[in-house]
Amino acid sequence: MCYADQKLKEEEQMGLKYLEPCPGSIQALNECCAQCLINAFKEPILAECSGYIRNNETERLKTMFKIMDHVPEGIPSMQKDLEQHIIQQGQAVTFFKAAQDITNCVKHSEQLLDLFAKYNKLVKEAFNDDPRFLTSRDKVFAQIANDTSSYCLELFSKWQSVGNETQPESCYAILLSHYCDLLLKKTSVSKKLTSDEIESRLKNVILVLKYIQNKDVFMKHYKFHLTRRLILESSVDNEKEENMVEWLRDIFMPPEYVDKLYRMVQDIKVSEDLNQQFKNSHIHKGTFADMNIKILNSFAWAGGTQGVQVSLPLELEQFIPELEDYYNQKHNCRKLLWNHHMSNGTIAFSNKAGKFDLDVTTFQIAVLFAWNERPYDRISFEDLRLATKLPGAELRRTLWSLVNFPKLKSQVLLYGPEVKTPKEFGDSTQFWINQEFSVMENNKLQNRRKLNLVDRLQLYTEKSTEDSESIA
Repeated sequence: MCYADQKLKEEEQMGLKYLEPCPGSIQALNECCAQCLINAFKEPILAECSGYIRNNETERLKTMFKIMDHVPEGIPSMQKDLEQHIIQQGQAVTFFKAAQDITNCVKHSEQLLDLFAKYNKLVKEAFNDDPRFLTSRDKVFAQIANDTSSYCLELFSKWQSVGNETQPESCYAILLSHYCDLLLKKTSVSKKLTSDEIESRLKNVILVLKYIQNKDVFMKHYKFHLTRRLILESSVDNEKEENMVEWLRDIFMPPEYVDKLYRMVQDIKVSEDLNQQFKNSHIHKGTFADMNIKILNSFAWAGGTQGVQVSLPLELEQFIPELEDYYNQKHNCRKLLWNHHMSNGTIAFSNKAGKFDLDVTTFQIAVLFAWNERPYDRISFEDLRLATKLPGAELRRTLWSLVNFPKLKSQVLLYGPEVKTPKEFGDSTQFWINQEFSVMENNKLQNRRKLNLVDRLQLYTEKSTEDSESIA
């Protein structure tokens, strides 16, 4: 191949030097040389193409591409070999059945992203991004990204509740949205990566998203994860959140979703300034120092359950009118609605085993504060409903998160009689604080720990359509 490529160049140079400059003379020379040097040996040369692709031999592929461009059916044959190989590799990646855990989500996502990045690079380096090979690349990438023949249905069913999808075609969209969340959130995954590595992986996700047909599914799940990151302040870097929104806009993701994501990120930035101003104006009230206000546009955030009533602790009840008065002085034409279901905080919990800081939702706070003055009492479900003013379904869900948190061996609350689901809680079901609550790590009792009990609870539902502003 190298000899043929070199001789073609030499003959063309000699033709330019010695042939008369008449139309078609150089073309006729090149066709004659190609017939003698390439076409006569085309079949054995092309037979090596699949092996070169398999072994990622870009230099040999580059040479083959140059010489095969001179003969009929040379390039289409190479395109076919490339397409078949990428599809074969894609099937090896998509055919898996894994447990429902983060490790396999990361592993499978990165296998897919590495596959796309590898062959995107191959097309660029070996074929110089020739439009014919770009077309082949795009065709097989789209086929792999939207393949529904071999999905991990267990993994799919775990996340489908966010948008109630019923078609397996949405699995890759859900998988990649979850992978983005692991990169953009403070997790064991993101902590192992540098800032540049996180950015590189996010850009690889963008490359794959261009080929996914069900973009709405990805955006719906991405918005769900973004809501949690922003509300719980668990983002690795707010600048990366902004960048990701712009990258999604660049690949023409559904604009109605992108606009909402942009507004959500901007709301958090504006809220940071409002926080500082409010605290400066109430500096004499130390109880407000740890409060963090978020003013959210309901059109972008879709609060959904803002009408849920809850009896707040006295400290929070005193805070609400102070903030409302301050905000109305600045924006007297805006309506504030409290989204308690999107609020969270940290409470201190002490027993003989130690002291623990618990990150909890406002609903969990309302439930736990029922024992604030009577830590050893047993309280019935009906009494808790009266004390917290929470609707029955919301109270059941909140109690279940405190008696059956999967990441804890020892639960904060205990109850009886035993039930299998929160729906089985009756008015007479008794609940009490677990005074033996403890945390073990490496078989050693921990007497000081910070625990997150918010993680399991859904903080947002896609129902609100009001274009007013709400507060969490």
